[in-house]
Amino acid sequence: MASAISQTLPLEVMQVGERGVVADVFGQPELVVRLAEMGLHPGVCVRMVRPGSPSIVEINHQRFSIRFEEAATVLVDVSP
Repeated sequence: MASAISQTLPLEVMQVGERGVVADVFGQPELVVRLAEMGLHPGVCVRMVRPGSPSIVEINHQRFSIRFEEAATVLVDVSP
């Protein structure tokens, strides 16, 4: 039996409908704190609703718009 291997990718390269678990968020401290306040922090499940800039992501049944030009990077573990 083959097991699925997750791949860690930047959130902004996820495709429509793709789901993953946030592995890390890093960048300017103020922005990292703001993203955490929105619910975007390590361990949370996220789904890409609309890629691009701005992207729309869903966290805990709530949708957020994020511009990736900001000085933060969100890494997500996704399974094939």
